[in-house]
Amino acid sequence: MKNVKLFLALLLAGAAGQTALATETGDTLVLEKVDRVKIETRDTVQRIVISGMKDDPYFQYTQRISIPDTSAVRRKMSNLKGFNKVVVKTKDGKPSKWEASGHIYLGMGTMTAAPDGYSMWPTMELGIGITADYHPFGPKNTWSIGLLFGGVMPHTSSHRYWVKDGLAGDEMLLVPYPDDQEKTYSSLTAARFSVPVLYKHCFDQRGRWSLTLGAFVNFNFAANASRHFTIGDEDYDISLHHIGVRPVTVEPIVMFNAPYIPAIYCKYSPMTFFKDGRGPKMRQLTFGFYF
Repeated sequence: MKNVKLFLALLLAGAAGQTALATETGDTLVLEKVDRVKIETRDTVQRIVISGMKDDPYFQYTQRISIPDTSAVRRKMSNLKGFNKVVVKTKDGKPSKWEASGHIYLGMGTMTAAPDGYSMWPTMELGIGITADYHPFGPKNTWSIGLLFGGVMPHTSSHRYWVKDGLAGDEMLLVPYPDDQEKTYSSLTAARFSVPVLYKHCFDQRGRWSLTLGAFVNFNFAANASRHFTIGDEDYDISLHHIGVRPVTVEPIVMFNAPYIPAIYCKYSPMTFFKDGRGPKMRQLTFGFYF
């Protein structure tokens, strides 16, 4: 009899502990801070396995559902935070202090110290790549280094185009289009590989508010100056290569994260776009979004 009473007491204690971990209201089962959810759908059967919850890593919930009509199954992802991240795991299957994440950035700005006060708006840039993210002291502080591929295109909004002044050692100059040339357009283009070196600090546990500081080290190549114009009914496109772009530039960057929007960044280069003696001492200033 004592053994039966002991068994019932243990059974009630287990049920009470289970209730503390999971609360059920009507037909809704609420599980807090779940470690892992696995959903398997095969033919007309769906199996849901939930492992670990709150302070109980051994908790497990399994549910098997028969689905007569598979077209009735609807899936929706309501939170895309972290969709671009790949979590690196240790040998024992636990998340490590390293992550890999993909990124896209898109910006628009201008060139400061443009020649003769002519506007270089808009200067557009676009890039894509990957970073390795290290957070040894938790998710609030992250150090990152990576490799991005992209390009920058300063546009000349005035009625001028770029030429090489052979008498000045192939220095790039802006000169006016002839009067008979219409529908004019002129721009510079430089492809680049960039190595971002960044530090990010989150101000809340969920990472919704954060500030990132660092720099992009850019390796510029394949630069050219292009112009388009029309004479009568004929369209012309001309490209000028070997324009003397500085091969390596460093751009300090600051980024700010807020809920529901991608990171907003501001990037400025204290180094000139052209090499010394090869063009105006323009420097790039860009604002944009970093995904």
